[in-house]
Amino acid sequence: YYEYMKKLKRYKQKIGIGIGVLLFIVGSTFVFVMLQRNGETTNNTTESTSSNKEKDTTRSGLYAQAEKELIIKKSNVTETPKVVTPEEKLPWPVTYTLDQAGSLTVVVNKKHKLPSDYVPALQSVAGGQLRPEAANALAALLAGANNTGVGMRVLSSYRSYATQVATYDKWVRVDGKVQADRSSARPGHSEHQTGLAVDLGTPEANCDLLICFGDTAQGLWLATNAHNYGFIVRYESNTEPITGYQYEPWHMRYLGIDIAKAVKNSGKTLDQYYGVEAGDY
Repeated sequence: YYEYMKKLKRYKQKIGIGIGVLLFIVGSTFVFVMLQRNGETTNNTTESTSSNKEKDTTRSGLYAQAEKELIIKKSNVTETPKVVTPEEKLPWPVTYTLDQAGSLTVVVNKKHKLPSDYVPALQSVAGGQLRPEAANALAALLAGANNTGVGMRVLSSYRSYATQVATYDKWVRVDGKVQADRSSARPGHSEHQTGLAVDLGTPEANCDLLICFGDTAQGLWLATNAHNYGFIVRYESNTEPITGYQYEPWHMRYLGIDIAKAVKNSGKTLDQYYGVEAGDY
């Protein structure tokens, strides 16, 4: 019996050892499999992460390249300048207010005009009409010239807007529009409407309203003395590109003695003296 029990005990021990070994093998196999799976998962994750990083890097590179190209394209693009129409470039003419039109130094030219309803207070002088200040000065001028043996007469003084319409139309019919614009103002653009301008001529009507008037005794006297009475020769020789009008040695413009002398001594046209835009229409 005792021998039997010993054998049975040894048998059980062997069975226990076998079961332990079997369990060890199974457990080791399970752990190995799990570790293998985790390794693959880790590798896949790493590869996926690397792949995503590569994709992100690639995308970032593409975006950066595209943005760079866009910037280059923008820098190479020359914006087409806005086409400026003559109306936008030259908003002429400027129309003065009635108060501005009444100034003794108002500058009337092809770019600055008087209101059609501007009518100054007038005073008769030597067969014409001017504003009182100009009328008194003209009377003194005519007397001064006459005292030196140089007689003169008034050819034209104040002209209303309506009268200027007829005057300009007449010269257009006689000389054509291009020439008329060199020697006659369009309605609203005439200094005669201010009541401060006068055209003078000789008693014999020699060279009246002609350039040769500048070479007559009357023309020479006016060029030398008119400013002492408050007048200037408004359209001097060689100033047509500035004033828009040809030389008119007979056309006097009243400014007052001080200003007339200042303009005369400056060697500038009235437009230049006051910095007012002039030239053609």
